[in-house]
Order: sequence, then structure tokens, then C-alpha cells
Amino acid sequence: MPLFNNKYHIRMVLAVLTFLCLAGYIHAESFRHPYIGALLEKTNSMWIVKEVNPSGKAAAWRMKPGDRVLTLDGEAAETRLGEKRSPVSLVEISAIGFKGVDGSVTLKSVATDAGDALKNGFAIGMELALLAIGLSAYRKNPNSRLVRQFTAINFVMALTILTLYSTELRLSDFILSLSAIWLPYMLLSFCVSFVIRSVSGRLRNLLRTFRLFCVLFSGYAVYAVAGEQIPGWIREAVHVVFLLALLLVVIAVGVYWRVIDRIEKNQALVLVTGLYFSLLPYVFLYALPDLIRGDALVSPEYALTGLVPLSSTMLYVLRKRSLIDMKLYMPRVLIHSLYFGAVFILFLLASRLPQPFWPALLFLAFLAVTLIYRTSLRWSGRNAGKRKEWLDRQTLKLSIQTAEARNIRDILRMIGEVMDRVMDVTGSCLIWRDGSRLIVHGTGAYASLTPEEGEWLDPGFLQARFDFIHIEPLRMDGENEFEGYLCVGPKRNSSLMGAEEKELIVSMRNEAIRLLINVRSLSGLQQEYQRAKEQNAAFERRVSDMRLERRMLMEAQHAERLRTTYFLHDQLLQNLIFLSRDLEELADRGKAEPKRVETWLKCVYDSQRDIRLLCDDLHPAIADKAGLEEALHWLLRSVEETGIHTTLSYEWGLAEPPDRLLRSNLFRMIRELTNNALKHADATSLEVRVRSHPEEGIHCLVSDNGRGFDPVTLYRDSRFLQEKHIGLISVNAQIEYLGGEMEIQAAPGKGTRVMLKLSAYEREEKHDGKLG
Repeated sequence: MPLFNNKYHIRMVLAVLTFLCLAGYIHAESFRHPYIGALLEKTNSMWIVKEVNPSGKAAAWRMKPGDRVLTLDGEAAETRLGEKRSPVSLVEISAIGFKGVDGSVTLKSVATDAGDALKNGFAIGMELALLAIGLSAYRKNPNSRLVRQFTAINFVMALTILTLYSTELRLSDFILSLSAIWLPYMLLSFCVSFVIRSVSGRLRNLLRTFRLFCVLFSGYAVYAVAGEQIPGWIREAVHVVFLLALLLVVIAVGVYWRVIDRIEKNQALVLVTGLYFSLLPYVFLYALPDLIRGDALVSPEYALTGLVPLSSTMLYVLRKRSLIDMKLYMPRVLIHSLYFGAVFILFLLASRLPQPFWPALLFLAFLAVTLIYRTSLRWSGRNAGKRKEWLDRQTLKLSIQTAEARNIRDILRMIGEVMDRVMDVTGSCLIWRDGSRLIVHGTGAYASLTPEEGEWLDPGFLQARFDFIHIEPLRMDGENEFEGYLCVGPKRNSSLMGAEEKELIVSMRNEAIRLLINVRSLSGLQQEYQRAKEQNAAFERRVSDMRLERRMLMEAQHAERLRTTYFLHDQLLQNLIFLSRDLEELADRGKAEPKRVETWLKCVYDSQRDIRLLCDDLHPAIADKAGLEEALHWLLRSVEETGIHTTLSYEWGLAEPPDRLLRSNLFRMIRELTNNALKHADATSLEVRVRSHPEEGIHCLVSDNGRGFDPVTLYRDSRFLQEKHIGLISVNAQIEYLGGEMEIQAAPGKGTRVMLKLSAYEREEKHDGKLG
């Protein structure tokens, strides 16, 4: 790739040279003057240690906040530091003497050791990795604006790593402030440009506002660094901006999720997941603890080690423009990453929090996180299994289609090669239409032909455009529509084609038709097999649903039998046993007291009432003796006795009144629905509507203003079969027997509406029996 053939190459070369010069100078200075990590402030004409960075040499010397610095390179600290503004970062010295708060005096020499060399080597390795990733992407596609944007991000991330390990503070502070401010915007802009093809005006204005903020913030940061007065809130502001940029990436992808295609969704998943996982150490170990507690758990140079995997993920997404379905793997990757990240944070907290209470509490948190982790893995496994089955079916379908096309091409190639060898022609061309696909295979002089839809199935077009001397139509027996053509070019010796050669062409045509028809038949059988397989799966689901419905109906019938049995045993049978014992005593004594006779009569009256109630429940006699409207009035009057306001609307528009079977079953279903409202709804009003029309059929509505329920989850819990919704199962069975359907409209807190629809009903004499 020539270096100076356009402006982008020149800019890239200048950027690389500039970075190498800066990196060489800063690393040389950092190697000469190791990082001490002590921040001093002037108090009462004395220089006191204000902060100690745990990653510097001061922490290894056991220097603590409050210690007094006595000498720097053999000079008094007051003389060496002079009138510098407080606070001052301790850099570029070779010896230091300080006095601890306990009065002990310590003299230390500052020299580069193996740890400093390892730290600088680690930084150099990360910088080179980021540069290599960015330049490799640029080398593949230098004309892409997105690739140039990615390369620029890698340069900024490399500059950030360079300045984090630097002890040359003045230049590094300028670079770090600008890099930390602009990196969130660059990441947000890259993600938006990569995932979203057409950015809306609102999102474009948001990016412009963000860019303007970065310009203003950068100007203030440069001013603060030049004046050697860097306020502490700048670091917190950078954290907030970074976290806001990460949040905006997710919001932007979520807003545009429905309008991007499948491949773009996969790329967005990989990009956003890589972004968040790579920056987890920065977010949870540095930014959030620094914002909340004012003390990070790890130093920034370790928290930002995720920039290299982040850059690798972005490069991977740039290179892989057609990814597999990442939804299959992303949930498990997310679960594993969150779990191991949470465990790492818990162990880190356990090492820092005081003993013994906090470690015990963190151990309980570890058990809870592990339990959630295992549960999430099982859930993800079930979903991934379903997703994998779908992918396998799609892969099999695509493989079959590819194999079919390959078989057709192999047949066309075989026929063409045989024609060329046997007849010694300049070439041949076979055209075949397979559904919506047009397959063309040429040999010899026609090997480079490419098909165009429409005209290639017109023999006039073929004859006029090419020098074919013979064209045979390929069509199935009994059909006039051409499926393709066998075209033969002139002979190599320019001689005419004889009768035997023409017969050979016809034979080859017939063989080609036979083979191609066999391929098509095989494809049809495969499609028929697939349809039959899907129909079998649907049938099995229907059978499973029918088994569930039968089981529920059996449960409902069993519950009704149990209710009747308990009623007979606990009331009627007990009354009869009581009467039989007293009558036996009366026969023995020959007389009876008036109070006992009164008790016997009450028992008989109660039994009579219970028998009537049971008979009405099993077969409502009132619906036979009176009309359906009168029976409903009687039913609602009994409901009003419980304090519920009732309303009845009865409109019978059919020519004939409801017959005995229909009347009895409609009354029984409506009564069951009203009983449900009485027992379970806590309603204050109940409405019943009965309407019939010659075209619409019969509609019965029972609605209440009670607490309602969720009909979607009605039968998912087996408790519903044993408790309050058993009546709905019985009503549904009765209306289905009559040829109708039941619709339920309900929601928690919004009441219940049950509609019974009977579009067509045969008269009573056409039924074998009646519902029990």
C-alpha cells in the first residue's frame, strides 16, 4: 500500500510517528524517574503527605497521609519545592527523607527496580497491541470512514494507557485530560455509526451536543492543567461522562432495534456486549467506587486493561460482516461474565472490609449469587436448546436447497461435457428453470455466459444473440411451458450436423429431462415430508391439548360428584340417621315430647329444602316449568338477597323460544357463572344479558365488577383445578357440547366478563341426550 498516495495515508503516518515520539520520550522519563505516588500539601510552612497511591513506591515505603517530608535529594523540602502551589505530586527525585506521625525518620533512595521495568513493559505491550489492531483494520480498508474512526479510537486508547503509567506529569496531564474526555464520545459515535444505517435528527443532535460539551470541557481541562491547578471534580466528571456514554449506547441500540436487520442485530449484540464486558473492571472497580466512596478499589492502569479486548472485539465485528445468530450464545456469555465479575468483586471486598462480620455477610452474598447463577444457566440452557433446534432446522433447509442446486448444476455440466466430447462442437449451453431460479451452464465458447431473467427462456432471443445451430426445448411430458433449453453450438470443423447427431441430441435432451425431473421430484418429496413432519408436530400438540382438556373436564366432573356426595352424606344422611334413632326411641317409649317433635319436623323441613336445592342444582326444574327469562329473574332475585345489585337484559329475537334442553343448559351455565361471581369475585354489581338473533345466534353475557383474574395463566397452576375456577371448566364443556364457544375478558382489579356464543343450535329432538 503506497504511503503518500492520498491524504489519509499521510495523516496516518504522521499520527504513528507522533505517537512513537511521545511514547519514547514518556517511557524514557518514566524509566529514569519511577512513580512515587505521593501528593504533598503545604501546612504551616511544612510539606505534609496528603495522599498515597497504592501503586507507587510511597506505599511500599509505608508512607502515610500526615507524614512530614524533610528532605528531597539532600535539600530541605521547603527549599526544594520553594513557592510551588499546593498540592504537589512528588516526581523526578532520587532520594527522600520523611518523618512519620510516630516520630520515626526514614531516608529512601528512588531507583528503578524490576517491578518498574515490568510495569513499563506491560504498558508498552498494551500500547503496541492497540496500535497494531487499529493499523491492521486501516490496512484492510483505508477508504472506509468507519475504519478510520476505529483506528483513531485505538490511538486515543493507546495514549490513555501511555499517560496512566507516566511520571512525566506536565505533558501527560495534557494528553490524559484530552484523551479521557474525548474517548467516551468517540466510542458512542462509533457504535451508533456502525449499528444504525440512517441516524435520525434527534440522535444526530444528541451527538452534536455531546461533541460541543467535549470541546468546552477540553478547553477548561487544558486551562486547568496549564495553570497547575487541576480541580478534583474533573476526574469525577470524566467518570460520569464515560458512564453516560455507555448508557447512551444501549439506549440507541434499543431504540433502533426494530428497524435493523438480523445481521446488524447480531453485530450490535457482539459490539455492545464486548463494550460492557471489557469495561466492567473500570466501571465497578474504579469509576463507581471513586464516585461513591472517593476511593477506587484498583488503580486506573489496571482498571483499563479491558481496552485491549474491547479493541479486539470491535475489530472482530468490523471483519465479520455476516455473523451467526449470537442470541444463541450471548445469554450464557453474559451470565458467566456477570457471575465471575461479581465473585471477583466479592472477594476483593472481603479482603478489604473489617473482620469478622463483613466476610461472613459477603459469603452469604456469594451463595446467593451462585444460586442465581445456576438458576440462570438452567433457564438459558432451555432457551438455547429451543433456539438451537430452530437453527438446526434452518441449516438443514438451507443445506437441502444448496444440495438441490448443486445436483442440477452437476447434471447440466455432465450433459454439456458429454455433448462436447461426443459431437466435437465448439460448446453447448443448458438452461433450466428451477422454480424462481434460472440456472445456466455453458461449456467451451459459452462457458462465461451469465443468465438474465425473462429473455433466456425465449428461443428467439437465444437464436438471435448466439450462434447456436440447434436448440431443443426441455419440457415435461404433456406440458407446453418450456422449463429450459438444450443449445448446441457449431461443430469445430464447420461441417453440417447429420441425422445421427441430431438423434443423439434428442437422446441427450431426453436423458437430461429425466434426470432433472427426478431431482425436482426428490425436492417435492422432501418438501412434502417437511410439511407432513410439521403437521404431525401440530397434531401432537393438538392431541396434548385435548388430553389436558379431558383431564381438566374429568377433574371438574369428579369435583361435582364429590360435592354432591358430601352434600348427601353430611346433610341428608345425617338428618335421616338422627330421625331413625329418635323414632326407634319413640317406638320403645310409646310417647314423644312436643320439643322433640318440633325438632323432628325441622329436620324433615331442612331435608326437604336440601333435596329441592340438590334437584335444582342437578336439573333446574324452574327452567322447565317457566320460561328462561322467568328462571333468570328468579335466579337474580336470590343473588340480590346477598347484597349484590343485579341487572337482567333479555332479548329473544328467534322465531321459536328455547326448547327444554337449550333452556335448561343456558340456565345452568348462567347460574354457574353467577355463583362464581358470588363466591370469588367480591363484586358489588352483576349483569346478565341474553340476546338472540337469526343471523348472530345466541349470546349470553355475565359480567361483574369484582377483583378479576388473569385468564392467560388460568390453568397453568394446578390449584385452579382444585379451587375456584372449576366451574369455568364445566361451563366451557357444556357450551362446546352445544356447538358454541366461551370467551373470557378479565384482568386483575378490573372485573370479569364471560361471553357464551352459540351461532347454530339443533333442536332438542336431534340430540341423543342432554348434558348432565
